[in-house]
Amino acid sequence: MESNQLPNVMVAGAHSMGALGVIRSLGKAGYIVHAASESSNETCFRSNYAHHRVIHPSGDKPEFKEWFENYVDTYNIKLIIPGGPISPGGHSIIDRYMHLFPVKNDANILAKSNKYELFESLLSESEQSEHLPPITLVNLNMELPTERNLSKLGCPLFIKLDRVHSINDQGDQVIRLDTAIEAFSCLSELKTNYKKAVVQGFVQGSGVGVFLLRWDGVIKAKFMHRRLHEMPHTGGASSLRESWWHDKILKDAEANLSRINWEGVAMIEYRWDCNTDEFYLMEMNLRFWGSLHLAIYSGVDFPKLLADAFFGHDFAPNPKPEIGVKCRNTIPGEIGYIVSLWRDKNVSLFRKFYSILELIWLSLDFRVKNDLLFPGDRKIFFYRLMQFLKTGQ
Repeated sequence: MESNQLPNVMVAGAHSMGALGVIRSLGKAGYIVHAASESSNETCFRSNYAHHRVIHPSGDKPEFKEWFENYVDTYNIKLIIPGGPISPGGHSIIDRYMHLFPVKNDANILAKSNKYELFESLLSESEQSEHLPPITLVNLNMELPTERNLSKLGCPLFIKLDRVHSINDQGDQVIRLDTAIEAFSCLSELKTNYKKAVVQGFVQGSGVGVFLLRWDGVIKAKFMHRRLHEMPHTGGASSLRESWWHDKILKDAEANLSRINWEGVAMIEYRWDCNTDEFYLMEMNLRFWGSLHLAIYSGVDFPKLLADAFFGHDFAPNPKPEIGVKCRNTIPGEIGYIVSLWRDKNVSLFRKFYSILELIWLSLDFRVKNDLLFPGDRKIFFYRLMQFLKTGQ
């Protein structure tokens, strides 16, 4: 591991694959990484690139405020990668430390990190994208859309909910409903728990992603991938993905990021139909993403580039990614993908058996990268393997 006098950086929410990628990138680059989480049983804490591992009080506890202030001041934290309660808007104390977050300190822009406000902004633009999916925004305190109107969106339907609009502090959710009747019933029930909801209709295609770093109004890094496997197989997190490129989708993603004037990193998810070349925006996540390792393996090291931009370091913008690199999350991603196939009665027996052969082939192909088998940090893979064999999770 490299060692130099770069600043102290806190990586919050150190429980996700995205956070693990950030820890590895910044630690390898020489930044002093403080991995922070509410739980001691986190995979990220086992990374060789985490110099400090800290368990903090829950964000809803009175002692969180004192812990956060003391830690930031004691360790002279100069940059905070947000996660959990240590995020803009996650806790009132955070407002005093907004200058440490690599985002634009503008309440209107930060609000667009929520699904409802994001699509509200994109739908209100006079030059809005042609590639928005069938969608309706629902204020749950007002009259709900009729079953007939919901059916016009197409089925199945997806109800997307933001924690910020929760009445009783429930988290973000995505709920799939097969019919408009089910969707109407679900919205009626959600009125007691949430104030607003986004309802999206189904569109054909496979999942593709655009990943961008925008700083001072300029795109500094860009990357794309397409999902080869998802867990579950009907749609979910990518368990196997490949670096990829599509100029039209990239252009639309850059335009959408410009429309909301975002500063920082972002993941813009689309569904792309390879037969018609049509594509539709599904979601924008204005934070680091779970498949981050693929971008790093492909030569676009987003966490390091973001930190360098934040601190004003010189770097060559827009490194050219290697196309065709494959990376997978074997445990539990690919295992979950196969289990979902075998449990689905509509999947042919041939495809089920092929999935087993494919798993073996991918495991033997040295060109296929792995989220957990990161250079200098491979022990995490074997830790997760043993954990999976013991618990099945």
